Amino acid sequence: MRLNYNNLSENQKAAVNHFKGPCMVLAGPGSGKTRVISYRIINLIENLNVNPENILAISFTRASSIEMRDKSVKLSSIEGINKVSFGTFHSVFFKILRSFRGYKLENILDEKEKKYIIKNILKSMNIENGEEEEIINGVINEISFLKNELMNIYDFESSIISKDEFLKVYIMYENYKDDMKKIDFDDMLINTYNLLRENENILNIIRRRYKYILIDEFQDINKVQFEVLKLISKPFENIFVVGDEDQSIYGFRGARPDFLLEFEKYFSSVKIIVLDINYRSTINIIKKSCKLISNNKKRYIKNIKGVKGYGEDIVIINPDDSEEEAKKIGNLILENISKFNLQYSDFAVIYRTNIQSRALIDVFMDMNIPFMIRDTVVSIYDHWVVKDIISYLKVSIDNTLKEEFFRIINKPFRYISKESIKMAMTDGNFLDNIKMKCGLKPWQINTIEELESDLNYIKTMSAKDAISYIRTSCEYDRYLIEYCEKRKIKITGLFEVLSEIEGSASNFSNICDYLTHIENVKEEISKQKSENCKDRVTFTTIHSAKGLEFKNVFIVGAIEGVIPHDKSLEKDEYVEEERRLFYVAMTRAMDKLYILSPKNKYGKKACISRFVEEINEPIKKELYSSIY
Repeated sequence: MRLNYNNLSENQKAAVNHFKGPCMVLAGPGSGKTRVISYRIINLIENLNVNPENILAISFTRASSIEMRDKSVKLSSIEGINKVSFGTFHSVFFKILRSFRGYKLENILDEKEKKYIIKNILKSMNIENGEEEEIINGVINEISFLKNELMNIYDFESSIISKDEFLKVYIMYENYKDDMKKIDFDDMLINTYNLLRENENILNIIRRRYKYILIDEFQDINKVQFEVLKLISKPFENIFVVGDEDQSIYGFRGARPDFLLEFEKYFSSVKIIVLDINYRSTINIIKKSCKLISNNKKRYIKNIKGVKGYGEDIVIINPDDSEEEAKKIGNLILENISKFNLQYSDFAVIYRTNIQSRALIDVFMDMNIPFMIRDTVVSIYDHWVVKDIISYLKVSIDNTLKEEFFRIINKPFRYISKESIKMAMTDGNFLDNIKMKCGLKPWQINTIEELESDLNYIKTMSAKDAISYIRTSCEYDRYLIEYCEKRKIKITGLFEVLSEIEGSASNFSNICDYLTHIENVKEEISKQKSENCKDRVTFTTIHSAKGLEFKNVFIVGAIEGVIPHDKSLEKDEYVEEERRLFYVAMTRAMDKLYILSPKNKYGKKACISRFVEEINEPIKKELYSSIY
């Protein structure tokens, strides 16, 4: 049976028909790359007589791997397609370890257990705020990064905790796994690499098994994954990679577009095919996104075409601040739904960081517009810094809350020992216990009485003024500065969190109403997880939007310092990744694209993102064309 090529472009056909040797397929947004991979697998089996057991098809997520398999099965009429090895890097590598090193499923340390272990290690080391989600997840991500990059632990500088603390956490975690005979998902990659590198017999068995290798989203590959692929693809190099360096946005995980850009350096006589038709977006969106990404230096030049017609031009909006930004988006969504008979699910709001979702959530709840948040981070109110501020607010209106006092009593440091704090947690009023039962010195008691006085004053204020007072007069800002100096980490992000919640409190005349609002937000987010309603506006970071598409897209916060992010301005390569992020956000849009650049951020004048200015520069004809 021959495949029906009628629905494939000429370049897609060329990719599908590629047989032996290395091939690199540069697949732009919306270019039908999954279809190409599926068609090529079927072509190898049905027309080129390749044994399906000799084909390995790798994707980066379980969902995309299943999609690839299901599409291939649906298109093919032969049973042999089920013998193709579809999987993620982790599933494929674990299969190798299971076969040759005897690992079993019970040897795997799952992510939930891993988090629990790291949390206990941080707690045992008395690392301040070590039990908070943000700290735990940050440490886990850094351990994963250094492993996937095959880095030396002694050369690694943590941005979460001090270098010495990180080294101790790492060693204790590795010792725990060794004692319990466990491996985590990063170990699956590292151990497979070491196994194949050190045992030639096993390597040759794997080479004979996987003679044809296909990898999707190759721009997201990290060092250890690439090293394994180099090993097993020898000597015939029948490796077929599909990717787009312009969409490489996971540098923080160790993903390197360099491996795609330098593919010809590692493999000989590479065939290069460009999937140059974007079937997703209108020509105006394609034109402007191509103009943007052309400013990156480390990339292949591509001539992307469109088939949908020109469509509407991109709309640039300049609201006063994030609150007005959210209101304008809400009104535009309601207006478009009314005019064009659209659904809420036809809209997505995309942002650079999770912190930007706060104003959107508040405003959409007020406007009764249903929404869903794709990212696992539920809300800014779960950040440990915000929990500190909320604890201050709560004890100002209810001084019987022991857990809240426990949280803030030494923020800033009031020289109250852990033993005294534990003693104060017994029956009775926390502050009374501290002053009367703990044998404090007079100057220590003075600090407690100053705190009492501050709390009595705070409860009379509006929510915003109360937060401002906590930051300044209660010296919470000073506490954060000292905290960051101790760990040699930057303060910018934490101050941004504080500014965001101070802004969120602006519309509340008293603390009680603000605290009620926070609980309502948490309840709404919790409710959306349990309800199976699909007709909602999607809120998502750019990272989580990768691979998705929506009829209408709003990109928010397009200002300097947000995108490109402040932390990216140190090196050109970081700015290039920020530009790729903006490019990915733009190319999620099918029909309409709105970009919002607020004039002010936290009461200070903001500068429009350089990326918006690049979009509006005159467009060179060679950057785009149309087959419409």
